Amino acid sequence: MKNKIILQIFGKKKVAALLLLCYLLWASLGLAGNKDEDKRRQLVGLSFFPNIIAVDEDILAKRTQSGTLPLFFVYGNDRKNAEKMARRLKKKVKAIKKNPVEIKVTSELSPADKPVGIFLTEWLPDSEFDKIINFGIAHKIIVFSPFVGDVERGATAGLNISTKIRPSLNLSTLKKSNIHINKVFMRLSKHYD
Repeated sequence: MKNKIILQIFGKKKVAALLLLCYLLWASLGLAGNKDEDKRRQLVGLSFFPNIIAVDEDILAKRTQSGTLPLFFVYGNDRKNAEKMARRLKKKVKAIKKNPVEIKVTSELSPADKPVGIFLTEWLPDSEFDKIINFGIAHKIIVFSPFVGDVERGATAGLNISTKIRPSLNLSTLKKSNIHINKVFMRLSKHYD
Protein backbone atom coordinates (compact mmCIF):
# COMPACT_ATOMS: atom_id res chain seq x y z
CA MET A 1 0.00 0.00 0.00
CA LYS A 2 2.80 2.41 0.97
CA ASN A 3 4.63 1.68 -2.27
CA LYS A 4 1.55 2.46 -4.37
CA ILE A 5 1.05 5.78 -2.59
CA ILE A 6 4.71 6.71 -3.09
CA LEU A 7 4.51 5.81 -6.77
CA GLN A 8 1.31 7.85 -7.18
CA ILE A 9 2.83 10.90 -5.50
CA PHE A 10 6.25 10.86 -7.15
CA GLY A 11 5.87 8.71 -10.25
CA LYS A 12 7.97 5.74 -11.32
CA LYS A 13 10.78 7.80 -12.87
CA LYS A 14 11.31 9.93 -9.77
CA VAL A 15 11.27 6.89 -7.49
CA ALA A 16 13.75 5.10 -9.78
CA ALA A 17 15.94 8.22 -9.83
CA LEU A 18 15.78 8.43 -6.04
CA LEU A 19 16.75 4.78 -5.68
CA LEU A 20 19.64 5.28 -8.09
CA LEU A 21 20.73 8.35 -6.15
CA CYS A 22 20.65 6.37 -2.88
CA TYR A 23 22.74 3.61 -4.45
CA LEU A 24 25.26 6.13 -5.83
CA LEU A 25 25.53 7.75 -2.40
CA TRP A 26 25.99 4.30 -0.88
CA ALA A 27 28.68 3.51 -3.47
CA SER A 28 30.42 6.87 -3.00
CA LEU A 29 30.72 6.12 0.71
CA GLY A 30 32.43 2.90 -0.32
CA LEU A 31 29.74 0.69 1.17
CA ALA A 32 28.32 -0.93 -1.97
CA GLY A 33 29.56 -4.48 -2.09
CA ASN A 34 33.20 -3.94 -3.02
CA LYS A 35 36.12 -5.79 -1.49
CA ASP A 36 36.69 -3.02 1.08
CA GLU A 37 33.16 -3.22 2.48
CA ASP A 38 34.16 -5.29 5.51
CA LYS A 39 37.00 -2.91 6.41
CA ARG A 40 34.68 0.09 6.16
CA ARG A 41 32.03 -1.62 8.26
CA GLN A 42 34.69 -2.45 10.86
CA LEU A 43 35.75 1.20 11.09
CA VAL A 44 32.15 2.43 11.38
CA GLY A 45 31.44 -0.32 13.90
CA LEU A 46 34.46 0.69 15.93
CA SER A 47 32.88 4.13 16.41
CA PHE A 48 29.59 2.57 17.54
CA PHE A 49 31.05 -0.14 19.79
CA PRO A 50 31.87 1.88 22.95
CA ASN A 51 28.49 3.63 22.82
CA ILE A 52 26.65 0.32 22.52
CA ILE A 53 28.61 -1.10 25.45
CA ALA A 54 27.74 2.02 27.48
CA VAL A 55 23.97 1.51 27.07
CA ASP A 56 24.12 -1.78 28.98
CA GLU A 57 22.38 -0.65 32.16
CA ASP A 58 24.29 -3.22 34.23
CA ILE A 59 27.75 -2.38 32.88
CA LEU A 60 29.13 -1.03 36.17
CA ALA A 61 28.34 -4.31 37.91
CA LYS A 62 30.51 -6.06 35.29
CA ARG A 63 33.71 -4.13 36.10
CA THR A 64 36.81 -6.01 37.18
CA GLN A 65 37.94 -5.81 40.82
CA SER A 66 40.36 -3.06 39.79
CA GLY A 67 37.47 -1.06 38.27
CA THR A 68 38.26 -1.55 34.58
CA LEU A 69 35.91 -2.47 31.76
CA PRO A 70 37.52 -5.22 29.65
CA LEU A 71 36.74 -5.09 25.91
CA PHE A 72 37.75 -8.11 23.83
CA PHE A 73 38.56 -8.05 20.13
CA VAL A 74 37.96 -11.57 18.88
CA TYR A 75 39.38 -12.79 15.57
CA GLY A 76 39.42 -16.05 13.64
CA ASN A 77 42.58 -15.91 11.50
CA ASP A 78 43.67 -12.28 11.12
CA ARG A 79 45.39 -11.29 14.36
CA LYS A 80 47.11 -8.31 12.71
CA ASN A 81 43.79 -6.71 11.81
CA ALA A 82 42.37 -7.39 15.29
CA GLU A 83 45.41 -5.72 16.89
CA LYS A 84 45.07 -2.76 14.53
CA MET A 85 41.39 -2.35 15.46
CA ALA A 86 42.24 -2.60 19.17
CA ARG A 87 44.94 0.09 18.84
CA ARG A 88 42.48 2.41 17.08
CA LEU A 89 39.95 2.03 19.85
CA LYS A 90 42.62 2.45 22.53
CA LYS A 91 43.60 5.82 20.99
CA LYS A 92 39.99 7.03 20.88
CA VAL A 93 38.46 5.61 24.06
CA LYS A 94 40.16 5.73 27.44
CA ALA A 95 37.05 5.23 29.58
CA ILE A 96 33.36 4.31 29.40
CA LYS A 97 31.12 5.87 32.05
CA LYS A 98 34.27 7.22 33.76
CA ASN A 99 35.74 3.72 34.10
CA PRO A 100 39.00 2.90 32.31
CA VAL A 101 38.81 0.38 29.50
CA GLU A 102 41.13 -2.57 29.22
CA ILE A 103 41.54 -4.05 25.74
CA LYS A 104 42.48 -7.63 24.90
CA VAL A 105 42.92 -9.31 21.51
CA THR A 106 42.17 -13.04 21.37
CA SER A 107 41.06 -15.84 19.08
CA GLU A 108 39.57 -17.94 21.90
CA LEU A 109 37.53 -17.19 24.98
CA SER A 110 38.06 -19.10 28.21
CA PRO A 111 35.55 -19.52 31.06
CA ALA A 112 37.82 -17.27 33.18
CA ASP A 113 37.43 -14.35 30.73
CA LYS A 114 35.05 -11.63 31.91
CA PRO A 115 34.77 -8.98 29.19
CA VAL A 116 31.98 -6.38 29.26
CA GLY A 117 31.87 -6.43 25.48
CA ILE A 118 33.16 -8.41 22.52
CA PHE A 119 33.94 -6.94 19.10
CA LEU A 120 34.18 -9.47 16.25
CA THR A 121 36.97 -8.30 13.95
CA GLU A 122 36.19 -10.67 11.11
CA TRP A 123 33.35 -12.78 9.77
CA LEU A 124 33.39 -16.19 11.44
CA PRO A 125 31.99 -19.57 10.33
CA ASP A 126 28.82 -20.69 12.13
CA SER A 127 30.54 -23.05 14.59
CA GLU A 128 33.01 -20.40 15.85
CA PHE A 129 30.38 -17.68 15.73
CA ASP A 130 27.91 -19.77 17.75
CA LYS A 131 30.53 -20.45 20.46
CA ILE A 132 31.09 -16.72 20.92
CA ILE A 133 27.36 -15.94 20.93
CA ASN A 134 26.73 -18.67 23.51
CA PHE A 135 29.62 -17.33 25.62
CA GLY A 136 28.05 -13.86 25.45
CA ILE A 137 24.63 -15.19 26.44
CA ALA A 138 26.04 -17.21 29.35
CA HIS A 139 28.04 -14.25 30.70
CA LYS A 140 25.53 -11.45 29.88
CA ILE A 141 27.94 -9.81 27.44
CA ILE A 142 27.17 -7.74 24.38
CA VAL A 143 28.70 -9.35 21.28
CA PHE A 144 29.05 -6.70 18.57
CA SER A 145 29.62 -7.57 14.93
CA PRO A 146 29.85 -5.02 12.12
CA PHE A 147 29.33 -7.67 9.43
CA VAL A 148 26.25 -8.04 7.25
CA GLY A 149 23.89 -10.71 8.55
CA ASP A 150 25.60 -11.30 11.90
CA VAL A 151 22.85 -9.69 14.00
CA GLU A 152 20.36 -11.94 12.23
CA ARG A 153 22.66 -14.89 13.03
CA GLY A 154 22.60 -14.00 16.72
CA ALA A 155 25.11 -11.23 17.48
CA THR A 156 23.70 -9.02 20.21
CA ALA A 157 24.41 -5.82 18.28
CA GLY A 158 25.70 -4.60 14.95
CA LEU A 159 25.13 -2.05 12.22
CA ASN A 160 22.17 -1.29 10.01
CA ILE A 161 23.30 0.70 6.99
CA SER A 162 20.60 2.00 4.71
CA THR A 163 19.94 5.69 4.04
CA LYS A 164 21.51 6.30 7.45
CA ILE A 165 23.72 4.30 9.76
CA ARG A 166 22.21 3.12 13.01
CA PRO A 167 22.76 0.30 15.47
CA SER A 168 20.85 -2.94 15.18
CA LEU A 169 19.98 -5.28 18.04
CA ASN A 170 19.00 -8.92 18.21
CA LEU A 171 16.13 -8.93 20.72
CA SER A 172 16.20 -12.70 21.16
CA THR A 173 19.90 -12.68 22.09
CA LEU A 174 19.40 -9.69 24.41
CA LYS A 175 16.59 -11.53 26.19
CA LYS A 176 18.59 -14.79 26.49
CA SER A 177 21.58 -12.80 27.80
CA ASN A 178 19.42 -10.91 30.30
CA ILE A 179 21.08 -7.68 29.16
CA HIS A 180 19.13 -4.51 29.90
CA ILE A 181 19.57 -1.77 27.31
CA ASN A 182 18.74 1.91 27.72
CA LYS A 183 15.18 2.44 26.45
CA VAL A 184 16.01 5.50 24.32
CA PHE A 185 18.75 3.51 22.60
CA MET A 186 16.29 0.66 22.01
CA ARG A 187 13.91 3.04 20.22
CA LEU A 188 16.71 4.41 18.00
CA SER A 189 17.91 0.95 16.96
CA LYS A 190 16.73 -1.47 14.31
CA HIS A 191 15.53 -4.73 15.84
CA TYR A 192 15.73 -8.40 14.83
CA ASP A 193 13.99 -11.23 16.65
